[in-house]
Amino acid sequence: MTTHILDVNTLFGFWPKRKADIALDTLLRLMEEKSIGRACTLSARGIFYDFVQGNRETLATCQAHPQLIPVGTVNPARWLNCLDEARRLVDQGVRLFRFFPQYQEWNIGQAPFHKLLDAALAPTRVGLMLPAEIGITAIGELAARVDNPIVVESFRYDRLAEAMVVMGRAPNVYVETHLINSPNFVELLSSEVGVERLVYGSSAPLAYIGAATAPIEYARASEADKAMILGGNIRRILEV
Repeated sequence: MTTHILDVNTLFGFWPKRKADIALDTLLRLMEEKSIGRACTLSARGIFYDFVQGNRETLATCQAHPQLIPVGTVNPARWLNCLDEARRLVDQGVRLFRFFPQYQEWNIGQAPFHKLLDAALAPTRVGLMLPAEIGITAIGELAARVDNPIVVESFRYDRLAEAMVVMGRAPNVYVETHLINSPNFVELLSSEVGVERLVYGSSAPLAYIGAATAPIEYARASEADKAMILGGNIRRILEV
């Protein structure tokens, strides 16, 4: 591994869903131990409690630790302040917004999310990150409406056929790799949709960084292709 790795999927703070150490110090230590040069991250406070406070914590943390790239989030189910907060984050240079409908009881077909996209995010073409469990076909339909790059996170191998069809139709859809539990996913997806559509994420500190990097490191792919997955692609997509 090299410090050129950029992890698109990390967070820090407190995780109320189960006992887990996701403290900022833990994330920074794991990044150093595993030679992760940079990481996109956000405060879990913005997921479960107050997204305005969470975003402020994220921005302050990333300012103090330049190896961290701030990820914004808002909760359309709590519509108040969503548009203003999204615009504020874009103005402050945030290049990726991550959404958590699986925890917040909303879906991407609802009017508040569409208004958020149309009024604040789609015109800027910032990156959007959504969980695979809400439906890859639904994400593909969303991708047809906007030009934003969309990263599908926590994508599993059993959704591979659906993902390949969707990605064939929607060139702005990318997959984050940490849960694709198959030894040949790099080769298969690279041949079907192109290596430029894969981005590395670990879900650290909730999940083990080593488990996310090993399938890429040991894939039957060129070093150049591995470098694209481990950081080059997301740098290009987000221009960071």
